[in-house]
Order: sequence, then C-alpha cells, then structure tokens
Amino acid sequence: MMLHDDSHLSDAELLSSADDELTAPRQREVRAHLAACWTCRTRMAELDNAIAKFTTSYRSVFDRLLPPAAGPAARLRSGIAQRLPASPFSSSASWRWQNSLLALVLLCIFFFATIFPAKHRLHSGIVPNPELTPGEATFTSRTEVCQGNTQSVRRPIPEALKQAVFAEYGVKDAPRDAYEVDFLITPELGGSASIRNLWPQPYFVNTWNAHVKDALEERLHKLVCNGDLDLSTAQREIATNWVDAYKKYVRTDAPM
Repeated sequence: MMLHDDSHLSDAELLSSADDELTAPRQREVRAHLAACWTCRTRMAELDNAIAKFTTSYRSVFDRLLPPAAGPAARLRSGIAQRLPASPFSSSASWRWQNSLLALVLLCIFFFATIFPAKHRLHSGIVPNPELTPGEATFTSRTEVCQGNTQSVRRPIPEALKQAVFAEYGVKDAPRDAYEVDFLITPELGGSASIRNLWPQPYFVNTWNAHVKDALEERLHKLVCNGDLDLSTAQREIATNWVDAYKKYVRTDAPM
C-alpha cells in the first residue's frame, strides 16, 4: 500500500529499511517515501547518527578494557619456543656437522656405484636364483659317476653359453674374472651342461665363494663313491642350498 503525504514512517520501519529487512515491494515504497518526505529523511539521519555514536562509544570503552595484542602474542610465542625440542640445526657448528655427514654419505654412494655397477651388485648372491638355475642332472647311476664317465660333461663351457648365463642374471659390464660360470650340480655328481644348471658364481665374495663350493663338490663325490651318501640325495642337497650342504657334509660352520 502506498504511503500518504501526511503519514510518516516509524523508527522500526526506518531501521528495517536501513538493514534491508523489508520485503522488496515494501522497500521500494519506503525509499520512494524518503525521497519525498523531509521529516522521515531527517529522522533517518538522526537514527544513523545515534547508532554511529553508540558504536564509537562501545569500541572506546572495550578498547580501554582489553590489553594490547602485542604483549600476549609475544608471551605466546615465547612459551611455544620454550616447549619445543631443541633443533639439531640451531647452531652453526651443528649445521656444519650435518652437512659434512651428508657429504660423506653421498660420496660413499657415488664411489660404490662407480666401482660396482648396479646390475653387478644385484646378482652378487652366494646362491643362484632357483627360478633361473634349479639344477639339472643327467647321470642317475652311482657307478657311472664313480667310474669317471662325467669327464665328457666337464668340458669348457662355450663362450656363447657363458654370455647367455650372464645375460640371464643381468650381469653387465662386470669383470669376467670376478665370476665363474659354474655348475650348480657338479658333473662329478651327474650335473648337466644345461643353462638350467649354470650360474655366475662370484669369486669376490669373501666366505662362500666358488673355491669353497669346489671343496664341497669333492667331498660329496667322495661320500657317494664310498657308499656313504645316496647320489640323488647329494644332487638334491647341493642344488637346494649348497652353503647348507657344505655346513652339513664338510662339518664346519664356515670355510677353513
């Protein structure tokens, strides 16, 4: 409903209009009235002025009551700093020590990577990969083994077969004299010259290396031929884990 010229807006309507709390149609009517009514505009200005003075007085009172923010903030930061553990990098000496240690570690890693290529390191185990080298035998008779019929098998391994073994194990750019392409089941126990019975055994391992395995092979061959050990048992145990077989049949925890 439109306002008449002799009517005036109440204070509640003026405040509601100032806060945009009226409906849109009513808001348009109030604004139109204020544009034409000096009395209501004056009253609106008075209300705005009173609200401004109240806000200023309110803030001034509470600003005096509240402490300045800088002091509590400084105390808070000081309390947090006292409760935090000391940092290892809090002093220049400690920082230099940390940098020196890091540089030493990086130098060792670089030296090791340079001397021993990655592929070489990955395949320096003392026992073969059973998936690549499960072991394979041809002779099944103790008589054949002990009469020396294995000499035809104990022939030099062709270079192409050696290269295939190295490739299978991922040994690349490693000194060839660091490995012996060895029979897992030795020919003296009926082992075959198949790639499934060959693996790159390292010489550079300090304890369980190719020379130690040679001693085990001689010992097992002697036990079989003396009748003290079944041939199939000897083949199985050297193929399963020759280090365990060494400890069992050479009867020592570590090589002499």
